[in-house]
Amino acid sequence: MKKLLKLPLAIKIFIALILGIIAGIALQGHPEIAENYIKPFGTIFLNLLKFIVVPIVLFSIMSGIISMRDIKKVGSIGVKAVIYYFCTTAIAIVIGLVGGNLFKGLFPVLDTGGLVYTPVEKTSFMDTIVGIFPDNFFTPLVDANMLQVIVMAVFLGFAIILVGDKAKPAIKGIESLNSIFMKVMEMILGLSPIGVFCLIAPVVATNGPAIIGSLAIVLGCAYACYIAHMVIVYTTAVKTLGAMSPIKFFKEHMPAMVFAFSSSSSIGIKTLSYLL
Repeated sequence: MKKLLKLPLAIKIFIALILGIIAGIALQGHPEIAENYIKPFGTIFLNLLKFIVVPIVLFSIMSGIISMRDIKKVGSIGVKAVIYYFCTTAIAIVIGLVGGNLFKGLFPVLDTGGLVYTPVEKTSFMDTIVGIFPDNFFTPLVDANMLQVIVMAVFLGFAIILVGDKAKPAIKGIESLNSIFMKVMEMILGLSPIGVFCLIAPVVATNGPAIIGSLAIVLGCAYACYIAHMVIVYTTAVKTLGAMSPIKFFKEHMPAMVFAFSSSSSIGIKTLSYLL
């Protein structure tokens, strides 16, 4: 039992994934049990992740900006980060388009009869830009609008640096809150094997193990593109820009990758990435 508790988080999550699939198969005859008594605990886990992601983003960015103590340095890093973001996004789009065209003949054909799609109204470029900036302090926090939360963190961080010595109590408070929410995040992540088990078991119980097989081709193609993106972008960036071993980087981020795969949760990957 002690050996099991000492296992790395990624291994625990993988074991929970396998056990969840087995439990789902065993409960195929009574999927309502999985839906009514197992799935709620998975939902609770995702709710905890949703609860923590906003304060983690807000206070970690503010703490990072404040630690630099120099507006020019922050601005320089910010510009580089934006350029890096657009470059990596462009590469990801290219890889996705190439992969989609290469593998499209392998994808399962779904029956779309009776489905109706109504496209949403197109948002202009300027409306998108305007939407990044919040018009209320609390709304971005309540709605978990990450772009607006990031903008808030940047403005507040800049203001604290410019205020100087008068902001020392605020600096201590932000650093303390950042440490507190990081610790809360660690506590929540300790529950991730249970969360994964409770999320995957109802899916298998309701849809049967065939759903895993039917999605295997799609997932295989998708993850082939993900791996290509990691090899091309992450390995190059970590080695050249971060002067860090790519092997060490992937080893440290393995829990985030395994959790995101097993729970199908983008929230999981975001929060784990911020923590790691």
